Amino acid sequence: MPFRLKVSEVALTQPKPSGSIFRNRQFSYLWSAQALSQTAQQATWFGMLVVVEETSRSTAVLGAAILSTVLPGVFVGLIAGVFVDRSNKKNVLVWTNLLRAFVILGYLLYPISLLVVFAVNALFVAISQFFGPAEASTIPALVRKEQLLAANTLFNLTFTISQLIGIVVLAPWVIKFAGAPALFIIIAALYLICTALVTLLPPGERPAQGLDTLKRETLAADIRRDLGEAWRFITADRQTWWSMIYLTTASSLILVMAMLAPRYMVEIMGIRAEDAVYLFAPAGLGVLLITLVVNRLSGWFSLTDLSHIGLALTTVALLAMAAIDWLAPILTPATSWLFTDILHQPARHGLVPVLALFSGAFGVGFGLVNIPSQTLLMTRAPVESRGRIFAVLLMMGNTAAVLPIVFLGGVADTIGVNTTVAIVGLLVAIVFAVGRTSLARAKPESPEPAETGS
Repeated sequence: MPFRLKVSEVALTQPKPSGSIFRNRQFSYLWSAQALSQTAQQATWFGMLVVVEETSRSTAVLGAAILSTVLPGVFVGLIAGVFVDRSNKKNVLVWTNLLRAFVILGYLLYPISLLVVFAVNALFVAISQFFGPAEASTIPALVRKEQLLAANTLFNLTFTISQLIGIVVLAPWVIKFAGAPALFIIIAALYLICTALVTLLPPGERPAQGLDTLKRETLAADIRRDLGEAWRFITADRQTWWSMIYLTTASSLILVMAMLAPRYMVEIMGIRAEDAVYLFAPAGLGVLLITLVVNRLSGWFSLTDLSHIGLALTTVALLAMAAIDWLAPILTPATSWLFTDILHQPARHGLVPVLALFSGAFGVGFGLVNIPSQTLLMTRAPVESRGRIFAVLLMMGNTAAVLPIVFLGGVADTIGVNTTVAIVGLLVAIVFAVGRTSLARAKPESPEPAETGS
């Protein structure tokens, strides 16, 4: 399928917006709440991992803690989507932020038992399953359809920055100078501020079917029917289906690289595990770069084509990372004069700039997959089932995360980390090839975008 220039899958029916998206005060409230809540969430996970590691000194316990942040999403996510679609989205945002503010304080009890930490993890994640679909459903209700790409770009940029602030700045410095309990108290305060921000959102429309229409004797059947409706739409609309597959692939890749990075740095690069920043930082810069230019690129390529370019680039980057060990005899002589003669470091350290280049390409590819796919999904999802559709997306992401957590370390131990990275790259290539072929065979689709509303 040739790339299509200046084509969009979205038929825009509303007049062009005037001015910047930041002039939309209601969107600014939601965006500000997202920025604070994401920073709080990233700091929460860092703080949780620190207290578990310092208390247990056990990799197995640390793995169990990570699983306790994933499994609740698998079991609660779909039911949360049904609840969100039958509720006022603003109320869901308010209550989930408020509840998370109080649940976070449960981490203060970690000296008593790490079982408390696992329970707080599960409860926190369960509540977040309601927040995610409600937030994603609210964005299309607050901005014009032609501003959705800009809105998603901003949200993804904020997510990247919040990871930096939460994991690199807020959590480490607070823990170092004031201790983990102080961090959890600050996080609770951030969620209270988020609660205040979302109370400023418009009330929204009453859902077509409210929670009051659910009856105890038919509850299970009603939930199955609601989920069946969402699933039939997802599988019937090929664009929606592949957008969800692409987003699930992208979210899984982040976890895969996070798990493999320390071992990769030691075994392949010959440097310390804590120097994984040389892999993560360029990837983050790549994501940042693409968020700044994706709106301009959307004027030349369709959103689907941008996703395909991103998958292709991600595949190339992963395979290049896997091959860097084989390229060492070619690459290291060219830099040995700098690292060996001047810096007095092992010649293999000359591979670090090359790895940074590959990692940056990975970040660019990730951004090109994530932002356009999420925009397409928001545009095509019917307003009455947005919550369920995004809940299915979260469930798919959580399910896909379990396998890397459970098996990836053992696989890398058995066959080598570079071979594991190569296999991951080939799997991404398969997703790219099958998805691109499937969408090429489909008839060109430009459905009427979903109506705005809450």
